[in-house]
Amino acid sequence: MRRSLSIVALSALALTLAGCVTTTSPTDSGMAPPPPPPPPPPPVVEAPTGVLYTCQDGTTFRIAFSEKAATVTLKDGTKLHLPQQVAASGIWYSSGKHDFRGKGRDATWTVGKKIPTQCVTD
Repeated sequence: MRRSLSIVALSALALTLAGCVTTTSPTDSGMAPPPPPPPPPPPVVEAPTGVLYTCQDGTTFRIAFSEKAATVTLKDGTKLHLPQQVAASGIWYSSGKHDFRGKGRDATWTVGKKIPTQCVTD
């Protein structure tokens, strides 16, 4: 009986001491904390593509040509798909509402039934 009382007393002491143990953080032990993760990469920004045109009415746009069509990117980011048309001279792309005709650096841009405006590229 005396022996079991000793075991109970030792067990109680062990549990009491275990409750008093404190854990150390890496900085308490002299170790430096791990470095923070690297920042995420910056978002990919598309570089403007195509030829920049400036028109007499203040309109500016970029036009990128492909084999049978052109993509016009307006100042506000709107993209227009213009199929290639048969031209007697120069180039002609039209969607019916938007019309681009050009030869050399000069072009004409028409939207709907508005008066065509003369444009130029550098």
